[in-house]
Amino acid sequence: MTDLLASIEGSTLAVWTRESPSIWAYSTILTLHTFGLAIVAGANAVIDFRLLGIAPRIPIAALPPLFPIMWWAFALNFVTGILLFMADASAKAGQLVFYVKLAMIALAFVVTLAVAKSLRRNAAAFVATVPSQLRMLAMLSLALWTAAIVAGRLLAYQ
Repeated sequence: MTDLLASIEGSTLAVWTRESPSIWAYSTILTLHTFGLAIVAGANAVIDFRLLGIAPRIPIAALPPLFPIMWWAFALNFVTGILLFMADASAKAGQLVFYVKLAMIALAFVVTLAVAKSLRRNAAAFVATVPSQLRMLAMLSLALWTAAIVAGRLLAYQ
């Protein structure tokens, strides 16, 4: 495993990402990762808070168009996350908090898919009340995305 991680870290792309003085290398990749996170977590928060009853004047039927934006931002984070991992693979792979972050993201992604599926099918029906199961998913989503963000920030201090 150590050889694989060293190979990843030694790849041309990883070395460029980590060592290039170009503004298009590490700093831009990290900035894009941050923007993607802001869009994913922000749009999720809007949806989740609305499902929990905050901002009741916003129609629930107006929420599904946020999902394609989130999926594009998630794809951006996937790509930039791989590049950031490659730049420091040996160190990141040895940190428990890295695996916690990945687990929280995976779980949050599954919950977000469930919310998207429910809204795609029934958004127009949720005018007066949101089913308790969907409210529970919204609370879980908020907790998981928060945990993923905290774990990601903790990576910088390991």
